[in-house]
Amino acid sequence: MSDTEKYTLRQLAPLIQQGGKYRLFKPFLYNGQIFLNIEKILTESDLMRMEGKCFGPIEVVPAIEHNVNDRIRDSIAENCIKILKTSQLFHPSENSHLEFNKRKECEKIISGVIKGNAHLAQKLLEIYQFSKKLFIHSVNVSIFSFVITLGMQEKRKEHNALVLEEVFSAALLHDIGFLKLPKELTEKRRVDYSPEEVAIFKTYPVEGREIVLELSNVLRKRTIDFIYQHQERLNGSGFPQGLKGNTIDEMALVIGLADDFDLFLSKEITNSQKITASDIMSRLARSASFYGTDAVNSLYTWFRYLK
Repeated sequence: MSDTEKYTLRQLAPLIQQGGKYRLFKPFLYNGQIFLNIEKILTESDLMRMEGKCFGPIEVVPAIEHNVNDRIRDSIAENCIKILKTSQLFHPSENSHLEFNKRKECEKIISGVIKGNAHLAQKLLEIYQFSKKLFIHSVNVSIFSFVITLGMQEKRKEHNALVLEEVFSAALLHDIGFLKLPKELTEKRRVDYSPEEVAIFKTYPVEGREIVLELSNVLRKRTIDFIYQHQERLNGSGFPQGLKGNTIDEMALVIGLADDFDLFLSKEITNSQKITASDIMSRLARSASFYGTDAVNSLYTWFRYLK
C-alpha cells in the first residue's frame, strides 16, 4: 500500500484546491464517534469541519475515486456467496461437500474483502460487465485459493489472517489483465488458442499488474505481486518472467494451482471431454514440481470429494 503522508489542515487545503485527492489513513474520531471514514475523499468542506477538532498533522494517503456504492458492493458480495452456495464444485451433494466451517469462513472473507474495499469491488464489477464467464472463474479461483491457503496454515499450525486476505484479494483479480485483451480470448477455450493468440494471452499478467498498480494505495504490494506471478512455476516453465524456485512467492503458486484446477474442471485447458474431477486431482497430485508439495497436498485434502 502507498506510504502515508502527514499534513496539517493548513498544508492540506491548497493541495486539495489544486486537484489533489486524499483520504484519511485511519478514521477520524470525535467524541467517540466516526466523524470521517477512510473511504471518504477529503474536500475543503471536510477540512473546515475538522477545524477546532484536529490539532497537529493528520495521516493521509493519495486517493483513487470509485463509483461503487454500498448497494453495489453488497450485490457483488451476494453474487460471490451465491456461487459458493450453489456451485457443484463446493456442494456436490448432501453427503459430500466442502466442510461447513470452511464454507462459512469463505463467506466471511468474501463479505469482508469486497464490502471493505470499494476499489477492489469496482474492478470486480468491471470484470463482471466484461465477461460473466471470467467473473465466475475469478470467484471460483478465489475460493479454491483461500481454502488451499487455509489448509496449509492449519497443517503448519499457524493462522495469518493478513495472508489469507492478500491471497483472496489477488485471486479475485488474478485475471484482470484480460480486460486489456481482445474479448474473444476470454470467451474462447484456452486450449483452442492459435499460436498468435497464445502470444497475446501471455501478456495478460503484465497487463494485470499495470491495472492493479493504479490501486497501489488500496492493495498491498504482495497482493499485486501474486497477481503478476500467478502464472510462474517452480521449474521455470511459467511466464511472464520464467522465474524459478523461491524467487516466486509461495502464495502466487497457490493461486496458479487454483487457477489451473478450475480451468481443468471447466475443460478450458484440456481437449479430453471425458476427464473427471478425480482424473484432474490425480494429475495435479503429481504436480508438486510446478506448484509446491504443500499447496498440492492441501488442494487434495479439501477437494478430494469431487468425482
